[in-house]
Amino acid sequence: MRDIRSLFRDKPAVSRARIDAFLEKHGFSTSRSVQRLDGNFTNLVLDVRTRSSGRVFLKIQFRQSRGFSLKTEFIATRVLQAAPGVPVSESIVYDGDREPLPFECLLIPREHGKPGVDYYRGASRAGRLRLGALLGETLARVHSQKCPKALRSENTGDLASWEATVRDAMFGDATLASSIEATLPELWDRLLAALHPAPEIRIGGGNVFLWGEPGLHNVFVDNGRSLRITNVHDFQSAGWGTATHDLKQVEGETVARPGSEYHEPGYLEAFRSSYQAAIEKPVAPLSAEEEKLLAIIKNIRGIRFFWDCGRLLHPRTPEFLGAAVSDLEGLQDVVPGR
Repeated sequence: MRDIRSLFRDKPAVSRARIDAFLEKHGFSTSRSVQRLDGNFTNLVLDVRTRSSGRVFLKIQFRQSRGFSLKTEFIATRVLQAAPGVPVSESIVYDGDREPLPFECLLIPREHGKPGVDYYRGASRAGRLRLGALLGETLARVHSQKCPKALRSENTGDLASWEATVRDAMFGDATLASSIEATLPELWDRLLAALHPAPEIRIGGGNVFLWGEPGLHNVFVDNGRSLRITNVHDFQSAGWGTATHDLKQVEGETVARPGSEYHEPGYLEAFRSSYQAAIEKPVAPLSAEEEKLLAIIKNIRGIRFFWDCGRLLHPRTPEFLGAAVSDLEGLQDVVPGR
């Protein structure tokens, strides 16, 4: 029986011949060496040293999941190329032909710099706080850009579309719905009751162009004369929604990642202060109801993500669904239009 660990372990083998054919298709020289890097459930990432075209990352998406796409990353990166202060790759290449590699692929030039996480671990307190401030400033610049129409349907954190997001994630796949109903019948019945009818929640504020996965793990830095971010990447879940979605992603690094180095006192304060100083339109705090909606979206999408990737229920599905249902039930008494 497949389990979560198998999603990390089971990845396709890709021959050097196919890699070289793919490189030549896009005007690159053939590979001198290929090193497999850590990816995630959906991606295989290869560090390729070419014979005369430099070093590139070949990102291969071999599993599909809602709201997670290499095409999204390509579109977002192309838009951000024109954004001042957002250092993204200038020559990123997207290929959805599935030939000669039978998957969607991105070719991304290997940018100058050191991974942000590695720099953070070895930096002084002052260096860590400075990096937090730089990340806040960079994220504000991403949020200040106009979101392209092609990504506005990617409701990464669009609170106004929360009901459609939940219904699509839970009921859009009949096999998933029947699996949850059979496995967690009481929670399933509570979910149905909480959505019939769905509570009407007043949504304040507006949406921004979301990075989707902001954080130290997705930046490169240079510490020459002064510390600077040389590249930001991983926009596979970029989209349209409340800025708080991205802010919580960054804040989660201090608790979700292993090691005490992510708990540097003052790091989050430096990040938040720099973000608020650089953002064109200040971000208003979410209401208690909006916070619940954001948590509901996160938990429900988490269930669907693992289902899309492996056709299995994550062991924490009872926890994810239970939290979402409890939040939905807590919204039932909210007065419409409040």
